[in-house]
Amino acid sequence: MFIDRTNITRVFYLGILLDLKRVGLMVRDNNPGGSSRPYRSFPTRLYEMVNDPLTDSVISWSESGKSFIVWNQSELCSEVLPKFSLGKVFSNFTFKLDTFGFRKVESDQWEYANDDFERGKPELTEEIQKRFLASLSPEAFVFKRSAEDARVIERTRALQMAMKERALAKNLSNLTL
Repeated sequence: MFIDRTNITRVFYLGILLDLKRVGLMVRDNNPGGSSRPYRSFPTRLYEMVNDPLTDSVISWSESGKSFIVWNQSELCSEVLPKFSLGKVFSNFTFKLDTFGFRKVESDQWEYANDDFERGKPELTEEIQKRFLASLSPEAFVFKRSAEDARVIERTRALQMAMKERALAKNLSNLTL
């Protein structure tokens, strides 16, 4: 299961409510050693990329520090985005920006801004959520079983217990022979 976790700490998956902070969700790193590290959200990786002085010729903060500018789109896609696990296709990158509420600033360059994305304040990236998730209430992530579901589950458990008891009785009778 892959989860792009921005500020979501609970996720419902296959009938299970997961508390991601408690489980300490880990993902595989893309390095050859295959070590695990905590998952970093898209806004966090984007901040690291924009803030990296080695990428300033390709992507950097604007003068105000309240937006970032893509200076070289082709180099961004071929070299920089893959380094930060952000893909390789510019249209996918801009779609992801839009999904997280970044808006294009009117200028001659590819300039994007978000109220919670500011130079020198990496902690703000935790406030950036996918737009459709931000509109959901916390109750949307809570699973509620119907009474019928509970009865079916209880019957299934009773059948499983009966089968285990029969198998155990059969094993015991085989031992006494």
